[in-house]
Amino acid sequence: MTKPVFYDTDCLSSFLQINRIDLLKREYSKIIISVQVKDELFNKNTPEKIKNRLTSLIHEGYVEIKDLEYGSDEFNQYFTFITDSKTENTGKGELSVISLAISNNGILASTNLDDVCYFVKKYNLEHVTTSKIIVTCYVKGYLTFDEADKIWGKLLKNPKHPQMSFKDFYNKDDKMCYSHSTKYRKQIKR
Repeated sequence: MTKPVFYDTDCLSSFLQINRIDLLKREYSKIIISVQVKDELFNKNTPEKIKNRLTSLIHEGYVEIKDLEYGSDEFNQYFTFITDSKTENTGKGELSVISLAISNNGILASTNLDDVCYFVKKYNLEHVTTSKIIVTCYVKGYLTFDEADKIWGKLLKNPKHPQMSFKDFYNKDDKMCYSHSTKYRKQIKR
């Protein structure tokens, strides 16, 4: 992919938690997070294994941390969001990566549909979730069905992850944030 991908805490932490950053590396050349997302990922409640894995990815250059510089398009967009009564209650991590995605014509990676769908629709943002990334990895052959299903089972611990089997999610209409639904290419018969 040539567009930059801006990750929210929930999407990136899912892959860090299950130690499957290899899937992201096969699909994306780099992960970009905001300072706000970095702060969320390094807070005192974050498990050490997530912090350690993220630190390694930062040191190897796969994760880039982008600041919202005062006066920049990203900063102005972010400031508009945090001062708007319609959007001020959305998390700072979400708002920062949404601002970066809008200003850089990028892709938003977030599983927090309650917080991001409004922005995805309003700004016509390209959007991926943890679920969509797992499906893409299966469709492209990076994962077998059994591997995808096993990963899916681990992700079910996150209440923002679709609470259904991998097979059921794969076979259903993908409504996510979009006004139209799409069908995945093939049905799983297992």
